[in-house]
Amino acid sequence: MYKQILLFIALIASVAAFAPQTIGVRDTNTVCFAKHVKDKAAKWAKAKRPRKSRPSDINRTPTIYEIHSFQKPAEYSISDEPASPMPKPEK
Repeated sequence: MYKQILLFIALIASVAAFAPQTIGVRDTNTVCFAKHVKDKAAKWAKAKRPRKSRPSDINRTPTIYEIHSFQKPAEYSISDEPASPMPKPEK
C-alpha cells in the first residue's frame, strides 16, 4: 500500500512538470488584432485632400489646352536599306 501511494505521488509530480502554469503567469505569445483597422496609403491620402466647399471650386470647369502643341515626333523610321552594324562608341 505504501509503495502504491509513493508511485501515485511520483506520477502526479511527473505529470505536473509538463502541465502549463495558470496562476501568476501571463501569456505573452497571444496574437493581438487591432480594434480599428488603419487605412492604407491611398485611402488615407484621399481622405486628407482638400474639399471643394466653395462655389467657385465646385463650378470650376477643367482647363482646355491646345492639342496641336503636343505633336509627338516619330519614334521609329522604316527604311528600305539593309541593316548595318552599329559602330563601336569611342572612349
